[in-house]
Amino acid sequence: MAFLIKTQDEINEEIKKLREMKPKVRRYTRFGDDNHEAIDAEIQVLEENVTEDDTYRWEEDGDFSQHACESARSAILWRDGDEDESPSESWELLVKG
Repeated sequence: MAFLIKTQDEINEEIKKLREMKPKVRRYTRFGDDNHEAIDAEIQVLEENVTEDDTYRWEEDGDFSQHACESARSAILWRDGDEDESPSESWELLVKG
């Protein structure tokens, strides 16, 4: 099912939500993956209009972990209208109350 490509206002609002929730999200998964790095990668995707190819280069060059690059690719899918769940929605369960 295709969704609508996000407007700049929707993208800006999502960046704001991610920045606000980042300090409230558990830093590391039980596997040692860095959730804050993943959120930073999502923000970079949304701010800089990063492509999927860019995220594979990040991973290959060691700029971001596999976990962060997978999160970045999910953000691209949302931005481009191929995913309904926003990046911030995917982090809601890990927000410390």
